[in-house]
Amino acid sequence: MNIVLLGPPGSGKGTQGQLLAQTFGLVQLSTGDLFRQILQDPSHPLYDSLQVIKEGKLVSDEIVNAVVEDALIKLKDAKGVIFDGFPRTVAQAEALDRMLNSMGKKVEVVLDFDVTKDVLLHRLLGRRVCSSCKRVFHIKQGYTECPECQGQLTIREDDNEEVIIKRFGEYNQKSAGVKEYYLNADCAYIRLFVNDPDISAEEVNKWIIQELSKRGLVQ
Repeated sequence: MNIVLLGPPGSGKGTQGQLLAQTFGLVQLSTGDLFRQILQDPSHPLYDSLQVIKEGKLVSDEIVNAVVEDALIKLKDAKGVIFDGFPRTVAQAEALDRMLNSMGKKVEVVLDFDVTKDVLLHRLLGRRVCSSCKRVFHIKQGYTECPECQGQLTIREDDNEEVIIKRFGEYNQKSAGVKEYYLNADCAYIRLFVNDPDISAEEVNKWIIQELSKRGLVQ
């Protein structure tokens, strides 16, 4: 089962992608993680092109597609892939269809995390990420280190109010076409409207599983 996760930064895509991957034995492909790996390697050929991320801007379709295709080829034998942060434009969605079609596969499910700006600000300004295992926590949990691996919790460089609001606006502007694309595609489109900043990841995950079960996609 190949799943596309739609939603602005901080909408919960990463956390839910991890939970779904663990539950169904899928592989999570996060463009955000792929980009951050490249940004840690100044010798990488795409290093300079990805500097726009630090300015709160989106990466061009051509570069994103190249990064994703390279990763997807390496996952050709996976049971299924969860696409986290991709596609963000219609051109990327079309490119993903071509990539999957060449492998005899398709997108079966689209999860649209429709989260309000207030919820995003609450989540991202308080977000802390483990530098080791990449688990995500919130400052209200009171952790100073990761309870799972004791790694240092860090604040992502792009987790500041100015960048968050800018990215939220850019996402809404560019995502409309992608949503329409998948609403008209041969896949299950599930919209998850979130306006409660205190809803837990476990509650959202249960909600998703229920929606998948309703459609006969999981048992």
